[in-house]
Amino acid sequence: MDNLSLAEKRRIEAVHQFLQIDFDKSKEYQEIVDLAAELCEKPVAILTLLDEEINWLKVRTGVNLHIMPRETSFCQHAIKADDLLVVEDATKDSRFIDNPLVFSDPKIRFYAGAPIIISSGLKIGSLCLFDLKPSVISPYQQKTLKILSRQITHLMELDLSHRLLKLQVEEIEERNKSLYKIAQIQSHEIRHPLATIMGLVNLIKDGYQDVNEEWVAMIIEASNNLDTKIASIVNETIAEKDIRITRFHKIVEEIEDYAIILLDKEGNIENWNKGAEKIKGYKNIEIIGKNFSTFYTEEDLRNNRPQKLIEYARNHGFSKDEGWRVRKDGSKFWGSILITAIHDANNEVIGFTKVTRDLTDMKQLEEEKSAYIANLESQLRGLKS
Repeated sequence: MDNLSLAEKRRIEAVHQFLQIDFDKSKEYQEIVDLAAELCEKPVAILTLLDEEINWLKVRTGVNLHIMPRETSFCQHAIKADDLLVVEDATKDSRFIDNPLVFSDPKIRFYAGAPIIISSGLKIGSLCLFDLKPSVISPYQQKTLKILSRQITHLMELDLSHRLLKLQVEEIEERNKSLYKIAQIQSHEIRHPLATIMGLVNLIKDGYQDVNEEWVAMIIEASNNLDTKIASIVNETIAEKDIRITRFHKIVEEIEDYAIILLDKEGNIENWNKGAEKIKGYKNIEIIGKNFSTFYTEEDLRNNRPQKLIEYARNHGFSKDEGWRVRKDGSKFWGSILITAIHDANNEVIGFTKVTRDLTDMKQLEEEKSAYIANLESQLRGLKS
């Protein structure tokens, strides 16, 4: 990577981070890729991540390959584009004149790729479509592909955040174990200089010894030893792990595409990030202490939906939901919600994390699709009659 630009090195580092996601674990990735193929009427759809040498085909429909060399990939051109890249006939495009995928099997003709653009602005891959014959996609289909690409990006960033959160919890547990061991090992080392000081003071107090310069020096030395030992223990607790944890909290706080909320065990809001403020419309000071049911519709409140979700998460570890939610100004958005229980060392539930994605674009897309299909069916019935 020595000859790569700084921007490309950062991009590849981000790709390697996201390659750690288990894309097969969540069916949502496959559903989105399948939906892209269906709505855009193309036989092949792929979610790719592109590093310095390999185009990783992480989620696929219509093809069984898992990796391709970067040098022949169409996606290397998609990540350079600011918008959707559409190639209607690759045989007529100078970028692919020597590409073996075009002039040898499988003889690709059509390509459309929407770049996967993460929050930092880096383009790490694409959601792309292929066909073996020259083709086009309508403006509606282009809009669809870009929306689905954004949803995949949101899902990937959420999964990576969950992975980092899991590592954070593991680090905290290990740090607590280390602190306990430090306390056991070092307690006698604290007691030794402290006992010396107390002994010297008691001798003076009981009249067995007059205070002179030698005794003052002994007390000062014992005090300095105690101070040094305490400072040493404090420094041992402020390790690199704590710095990484602080950095992680800052990252979560700054995320704007997700509402990440910390709840107590009754569902009252204890903290939230900028994404929650952006999606739900409340300032921190306006919402902290209120119950998360504030965001639910009157119908959901009548049906006790918030309480049911909390109880399910308490009993099963997590709960998922989708539905209309209410912003501060009264407007509604379609939210995808994941509530996860937080447990203490005794496995007792002490609170919850709540992550919300705004999927209003996806919901509107589904409604447009339904209306489009209903209109076609109506026209077909009119022709038959």
